[in-house]
Amino acid sequence: MTHDQATRSNEAGSELHMHVVADYAEVSRMAADVITRVVQENPEAAITLPTGETPRGMYQELVRRIQDGVLDFSRVQFFCLDEYWGKGVDDETSLTAWLDDVFLRPAGLDSDHVHFVPSLALDPVEGAAAYEQEIERHGGLRLAVVGLGPNGHIGFNEPGSPVDSRTRVLELTKQSRNQNAAYYDGESSIPDKAMTMGIATILDADLIVLIVSGASKADILKATLEGPITADVPGSFLRTVGERLIAIVDQEAASKIS
Repeated sequence: MTHDQATRSNEAGSELHMHVVADYAEVSRMAADVITRVVQENPEAAITLPTGETPRGMYQELVRRIQDGVLDFSRVQFFCLDEYWGKGVDDETSLTAWLDDVFLRPAGLDSDHVHFVPSLALDPVEGAAAYEQEIERHGGLRLAVVGLGPNGHIGFNEPGSPVDSRTRVLELTKQSRNQNAAYYDGESSIPDKAMTMGIATILDADLIVLIVSGASKADILKATLEGPITADVPGSFLRTVGERLIAIVDQEAASKIS
């Protein structure tokens, strides 16, 4: 594999690490390499990984390594990143069901080590607080891998989300609902709310990996990595963690980066 590595300064003067690789396959492989390293160094690590089409190739590579005996996920504590409010793993249109199908079951993860976002909680505030406490009980997130929405969201932290936000229920933007229409029969079926780990929850992770692929993400990636750090582009808050952030992007996504 060949790739360009750059160290970029954020507004606070600290540095993040960006890898520009040839294509989607290389984004998937390099992200899997980072996860593999983290799990090998910390077999009981608490981690969160995203849903959506961007991480699909990463999951396929991780499953291959697990099934080949190269990678052991048996002791990992897996925390889901987000879910539509009112949906759960037993709902075939949920994000958790997608994750279960693509990664959790093929990887043979111990169900006792999989922590679902409490998107069915009777009291969302209490459920969210308990979820945060469960993360802390396992030592905090060692690794958070996130994608980047077309409006700059990470997890389901939509524009306007404050930097100190924690796990909570929030309203989805029309843009996000349109983006996820593929999971449903039509836009009218897409829930208008979601529960997500907050920005502060993600930023607290020991290591954060941002994966982005495709020309359609070029403008928002530029705003995320080079524009103002602002709640208008929630992904821009990732730059505040400096060298704890690794951005892995393909050449198409990086085409507008200076």
